[in-house]
Amino acid sequence: MLLQVSKTLTGLQSLAYIEIIQHGIRFSSSTAGATEKIGFMGLGAMGHRMAKHLLDAGKNLVVYDSNRFAIDRLLEDATAVAATGGPGTVESARSPADLAETRGMTVVFTMLPGPTAARRAYLGPDGLLAASGGLVPRVLVDCTTLDPPTARELEGRVRSTRISPAAGPPLPGLAAETPALLDAPVTGGIVGADKGTLSFLVGGEQAALPVVEPLLKVMGSKIIWCGDAGDAQAARLCNTLVQAATMAATAEALALARRLGVDPGVMTRVLNSGSGGSWVSREYNPVPGLTPDAPASHGYRGGLRSAQVLEHLTMALSAAEKSNSPMPVCRNIQALYSNVVEEGLGDQDFASIYRYVYGSGSSSHEWRSGEQLFNSTH
Repeated sequence: MLLQVSKTLTGLQSLAYIEIIQHGIRFSSSTAGATEKIGFMGLGAMGHRMAKHLLDAGKNLVVYDSNRFAIDRLLEDATAVAATGGPGTVESARSPADLAETRGMTVVFTMLPGPTAARRAYLGPDGLLAASGGLVPRVLVDCTTLDPPTARELEGRVRSTRISPAAGPPLPGLAAETPALLDAPVTGGIVGADKGTLSFLVGGEQAALPVVEPLLKVMGSKIIWCGDAGDAQAARLCNTLVQAATMAATAEALALARRLGVDPGVMTRVLNSGSGGSWVSREYNPVPGLTPDAPASHGYRGGLRSAQVLEHLTMALSAAEKSNSPMPVCRNIQALYSNVVEEGLGDQDFASIYRYVYGSGSSSHEWRSGEQLFNSTH
């Protein structure tokens, strides 16, 4: 059933259509039904921004998140797209299994908090692989950061699941009877997700890459093929080690500079003009106010949570133990973030190590005002 309603958005009188369907509500700029659909599960800080880029590019999305508010937020984005005449649409599914049964579905992306959530989304009683009659999408793409063994297990379970008779025609180079799973964790953080400049580290069945590559390019600027299932996750954990170590070292240097009388802004320019500069100092500075778009300038909200960094470092240490790789730096960085999480600050962005580790015991107005800001919001 189609209901035509008049909405006023940003001062403009526009027409939008609301289609009441089995899965939820679909907002579109026309009455024409969507043929090819893209699934997206996990609409948190990263997932919402990624899905929004697909919507803005005119894709027809079927989404699911355990948090109804997250779905409603994307549905609101869809009304704005409809008001401007954009072709993108959004439907909400009742469950992961319901999403995987949707006719017209070609690809499903998942962007979840970690291994536990990913296992539930894929293997749970109402997970993607529980779809009645098999999966309609022929390619699944997991952007969650996982430990390599979990990534390989999920890839094997997907490969042993059958394709639904309602699926589209077989894809070149891929099995006709079973779907393919690519693991595609990302780097670039909340800033990259917002700007559409994420880097995708991809592994699995390479024949599936051409199917999803155009979609990845909508959400990111780089695609790096890493190898077999689990290899991209291994690369992601190694990247996290460097990322976390760089953040800790940069925060430590900026805190030391401040205590020695050098303004953090001046010290940042020194770093960025020489070999000490990095993505952290340029794009994700841990000092409030130095990078306007970074979480540090917004009370350390959003971005990559300290608890997630701790989880990723722990996964890296586990992988290192199995491969007999020494990890003295990782162990020390893990201890720092363990302290942050134990202080109840796990939901703060990982740049908060600047304030809550190196700022402890300081009488600096910046750190004291920061503590007051944090306490006033919790």
